[in-house]
Amino acid sequence: MKTDVYKYAGVISPGGYTRLCKKISERDRSKKALLVIATPGGDPNAGFRIARALQHEYEDGFDALVPRYCKSAGTMILLGARQIFMANQSELGPLDIQIKKGDELFGRSSGLDMTQAVSFLRGEAIVSFNDYMHKLVQQGLSTKVAAEISVKLVQGIFNPIAAQIEPLRLAEMQRAAAITLSYGARLMDTGKNVLPNGLEQLVAGYPSHAFVIDRKEARTIFSNVHSPTAALDRLCYDFTKSHGSKVNDQNPTVDFESIELSDHPKGAPNEEAIDPTGATASSAGASKPDEHGDGIATRRNSTSRRPRSRAGKSSQSTGEASSLSV
Repeated sequence: MKTDVYKYAGVISPGGYTRLCKKISERDRSKKALLVIATPGGDPNAGFRIARALQHEYEDGFDALVPRYCKSAGTMILLGARQIFMANQSELGPLDIQIKKGDELFGRSSGLDMTQAVSFLRGEAIVSFNDYMHKLVQQGLSTKVAAEISVKLVQGIFNPIAAQIEPLRLAEMQRAAAITLSYGARLMDTGKNVLPNGLEQLVAGYPSHAFVIDRKEARTIFSNVHSPTAALDRLCYDFTKSHGSKVNDQNPTVDFESIELSDHPKGAPNEEAIDPTGATASSAGASKPDEHGDGIATRRNSTSRRPRSRAGKSSQSTGEASSLSV
């Protein structure tokens, strides 16, 4: 059966979304689409639009093939896929949204940093209070006096730390997480490939933004995660040769071809072992995503004309300034 194959390499951006819509509108479409993707992440709004475009335009939905890296906003796109194919060295990334650090041009922090700090302080304050109370009561003080002293001791330690947390910044972090959850819920409702609590795990269940989600770990989040078939493995190899060096490009490359692919059989449940040589044909030459390349800010009031199709819907789109990325 003919499959429309879209190849996306580079940062997830409004420009990449527009290029994808153009590729979709330029030709008659098959029933099935396959997205081959390599990205460090980027704009979550564009990631949502990319997945939505493929969901809307293909009655059988779309599958995703990850030759090597698909991080952050790229993982958000995969929430809308029916099936995901990952090679031995492929990896996804968490969806904790990245927020620009104040006036810094490139520095970003995880949306979870401040909420985790608040949770840590609350827990430590309770532990410290109980510890002080227990020791003071053991020394013969009354419960009332011990409690008053313990409160003052805890306040003296934790108030200066808590004062550094900005309420507005905390609200911004929580709102950023809510954006990711809202986009993810809409995509997974159509893709129907995310396990219960899988979205929450991606947003808040990992200790760092760079955490590696390999194929085995991905199966705790998605229902249908497979190793590539021989045909898909060749496609991985060809994609890596032609697009592997473009992973971090701010100006993403989007290509299209229609090829004959048989129905994708499921991979074996335990084929997680890495090739003894430390490399696989599907990952040869792939560049590593920039650790700080997980986001771009959309430019205020920039406009781009989208192709006339259900995916792009001919309209003038105004890009609103955003400091968020995943």
